[in-house]
Amino acid sequence: MFLKAGNSNLKIMNACDVRPHNQNDRKTKALQRWKILKQALTGSSSAETCASDVSVRRFSSFGLLKTEKISTTPEGNVWFRYTAPGKPGFCMSVRHLPGTMDANTLLGFNNTGNVCVWPAEEVMTNYCFQHLENFSDLAVCELGGGMTCLAGLALALESKAAHVVLSDGNEDSVENLNVILEQKDNQSKFGKTKVSSRLIRWGKDETHQDLHGSFNVVLCADCLFFDDGRADLADLIFDILKPKGRAILFAPHRGSTFQAFSELAKEKFHVEVQDNYSQEVWGLHCKMKSTGSDMYDENIHYPRLIILTKAG
Repeated sequence: MFLKAGNSNLKIMNACDVRPHNQNDRKTKALQRWKILKQALTGSSSAETCASDVSVRRFSSFGLLKTEKISTTPEGNVWFRYTAPGKPGFCMSVRHLPGTMDANTLLGFNNTGNVCVWPAEEVMTNYCFQHLENFSDLAVCELGGGMTCLAGLALALESKAAHVVLSDGNEDSVENLNVILEQKDNQSKFGKTKVSSRLIRWGKDETHQDLHGSFNVVLCADCLFFDDGRADLADLIFDILKPKGRAILFAPHRGSTFQAFSELAKEKFHVEVQDNYSQEVWGLHCKMKSTGSDMYDENIHYPRLIILTKAG
């Protein structure tokens, strides 16, 4: 999903919103999706044409966050002011990296978070606003938050959490998170909450050995769709949670990917899945479904909530 941030709601073009007509062309469609992503990263003018060729569906966000451009740096980085209609007085400054990043970064660790803000992240941020009291005096970590870690950053600004760690598996994302945390307006609002950012990967390149048993709460948005990463993610969450700790994850169905993770997680956690976790978000979801527009597909656009609880 490529973020178009301006004075209106977040506008999203989802490069993953491509559904193959049959199993035989699944590989071809997957290659086309990566081609779209590469073109967008390199600023190619043909990205829109390519997207059209494979029936990309555009979906405007749930409108839970709004952005206003503040400034652009000489390097092309853009600062935005994020606000939330449902949270009067909330404001945070977030830097986005330029959209003309070197496409070679795609050959490294998953880099999708550097060029997009997923609806799941938007919804997770809203969920945190609605449950701020549940984070008081706790240690919280957001995993795979891309270049912005919106939910974790919002918690650092608005909650009374003891410690919030923002993380991603890509070095560019972590560097950007460091800059966001050093921004003067953000720093002035952290209060007594300790806030930091770091590289955390799961799998063979795991980088979390020093974090075992460190967190009361783990946050994660839309990180369940890679087949070869689900077991490693579940292991990571189990490792870094304290006894009786819980993980709050948001992700859409994306075919069977959500269910696959849910079943896998039951081997380690008590698992609770919710579809209607917010009257506001559920109402928006039902309204979009009722329009019958093919711009909204709940399979890929509506985030479900899964809560994992580690035994004491």
